[in-house]
Amino acid sequence: MKKIILALDIYDSQKAEKLVKDTNPYIDIYKVGPILFLQAGKEIIKMIKDNKKEVFLDLKFHDIPATVKRSVESARDLGVFSLTVHFIGGEEMLRSAASVENRPKIWAVTVLTSQIATPEEVIRRAILSKICEIDGVVSSPLEAALIKKECGKDFDVVTPGIRPVKVNDDQKRVTTPEIAVENGADFIVVGRPILEAENPAEAAKNIYERIAIK
Repeated sequence: MKKIILALDIYDSQKAEKLVKDTNPYIDIYKVGPILFLQAGKEIIKMIKDNKKEVFLDLKFHDIPATVKRSVESARDLGVFSLTVHFIGGEEMLRSAASVENRPKIWAVTVLTSQIATPEEVIRRAILSKICEIDGVVSSPLEAALIKKECGKDFDVVTPGIRPVKVNDDQKRVTTPEIAVENGADFIVVGRPILEAENPAEAAKNIYERIAIK
């Protein structure tokens, strides 16, 4: 499976569909977060799957354990590939989410990329997520290598904050696609560098080719 996840953090479902069709050769998974899901709901998931691609449902579930468990069940019924829960929901919540049968992959969000945390805290959260039978974590590329070392190669590391070149924006925990993959990232989440490109398909191709041999 290709390593790039395209974050469809846009309002327009028609634009989202065009992006999926245009970038199809370079991307297998498309991230649907609250912005697009609240606009288009189940239809956007159906559209992505109709294009023979997978859905990463990034709603960061964080609630009482029973509610999160039912949310995971609902996501499973939609046929998504993966979803997020927020680590700060606690151990009982994580275990409850992981207990759902035939569920999608579950990735715990350790720290938002707009925030700053110590590597030690991120690693602690990753280890506890694994103990709770979560499949992996969404974490800064800066900690990817340490997480792999502590949690093993089968524990997924999904890294947002990917920038082809160094820029100043609201995400503080960023790096390039090459460095993220070299550090052990299983998937890299890319948004603005593709969404805001003059030619999104060309931008996706460029990133894909940069990491294809990694």
